[in-house]
Amino acid sequence: MANLIEHENNNAHKHAFDGALLQLIAQSISQHYPSFRSQEFLKIESSLVNKEMKSRVKLIRDTLAQELPQQYPQALEILIAVLHSEKLSGFSIWPIAEFIQTYGLNHPDISLEALKLLTTRFTSEWAVRPFIKKYPEKTMDFLLQCAKDKNVDVRRWASEGTRPRVPWGERLQDFIKNPSATKDILEALKLDPELFVRKSVANHLNDISKDNPDYVIAVLKQWQEQAQDDNQKRIEWITRYALRTLIKDGNLNALALIGVAHDASIKMEKFSIKQEHLKLGESLEFQVQVLSTSDQPQKIVIDYIIHFMKSNKKTAPKVFKLRSFDIPAYGIVTIEKAHSLKKITTRQYYSGIQKIDIQINGKIFGSKNWHLDVNESSPD
Repeated sequence: MANLIEHENNNAHKHAFDGALLQLIAQSISQHYPSFRSQEFLKIESSLVNKEMKSRVKLIRDTLAQELPQQYPQALEILIAVLHSEKLSGFSIWPIAEFIQTYGLNHPDISLEALKLLTTRFTSEWAVRPFIKKYPEKTMDFLLQCAKDKNVDVRRWASEGTRPRVPWGERLQDFIKNPSATKDILEALKLDPELFVRKSVANHLNDISKDNPDYVIAVLKQWQEQAQDDNQKRIEWITRYALRTLIKDGNLNALALIGVAHDASIKMEKFSIKQEHLKLGESLEFQVQVLSTSDQPQKIVIDYIIHFMKSNKKTAPKVFKLRSFDIPAYGIVTIEKAHSLKKITTRQYYSGIQKIDIQINGKIFGSKNWHLDVNESSPD
C-alpha cells in the first residue's frame, strides 16, 4: 500500500506562535520591565518548530515565568501593563492567560481581576476554570458580578467561563453533576441586549442539555412563561438555539417547547438517492418530498442521519440539520441536498455499506442504504 504523506497546514493556528510573536512579546515586556532578558527568551524559537499549538503556548508561558520577577504579583503587574498597551491582541495573548491560570492560583483576587481585563482583549474562558475548581464560591460570586458589567466581553465571559463543556477547555465536572450551579449567571444574562451574550447563554444551555436534558427544558419552559413583549423573541431564539442537540436527537419535550408536534399529520411522498455507489470526494445527493395531511399549518423539523461505517464494520449515527419550516395546510414541500463526502480531519471514512435516515419531527420516516468506496485514487 502506498505511503500517505501528511502535508503541513501553513494556515494552522499554531504558526501564530512563532519567532515574530516572541519578538513582539519581548519588546512589549521590555518597555515595562527593562531587566527582561529578551535574548534568553528568544532562544526558545527553535524549540517551537516541532510542537503543536498548545505545547507552544505552554513553552512560552513557562519561559515567561523564568524571565519575569519570581514574585507573582510583580510579574502580573508587568503583564497587566503589557495588556493595557494593546500591542498584543487575539491569540498572541493566550500565553499570558496560561501564565495567570498556572502561576496565579495562589493569588485569586488579583488573578481574577487580571483575567477580567484579559477577556476584553482575547478570552479568559479557559483560564478561569482552575479558579472555579479551587475557589468555587469566590469565583462564582466574582463572575456573577461580571454578568452585570457594562462591558459586553466581560458579561459574555461570565457565561463562557462557566460552560460545563466549553470547546478546548477543561470540563467542569461539578457543574455537569449540578447544572443549577450556573443558573444565577444565566438568569442575569438571558435578556442581555447583545446577541453575542445571548448566544453564549444558548451555547451554555446546549452544553448542559448533553447531560441534563430535563433540567434545560424546565429552565427554558419557565423563561418562556415569564417572558413578556419584546423579550419573548429573545427567549424564543435562545430556546431554539439551546435545544439544537436535543432537537437533532428527536427529544419529544424539546420539540414540543419549540411548537413542533411529534405526531404531526404528514406523509413522506418521496425519498430518493441519486447515486447509491459513491467514492470519497463525491457527494451523497438525495431528495425528500413531504406532504401535509392536515387542514392547519404545522411546524416541521427535518434532519437526516448518516450511519457511517467504522473500523470495526459497525456503523455510528451522525445527525445533520436539513430544514425547519412551517408547512401550510395540505401543502407539499420538496427538498434537495448534496452531502459532501470529501476528506476532513474530524472524520475517518471506511468502505462499505452506510445508511441514511430521514427524521421528521423526531420520527424516522425513511431509510436507504448506500455504498462508499474509500481508496487512495479517490478525488479529493
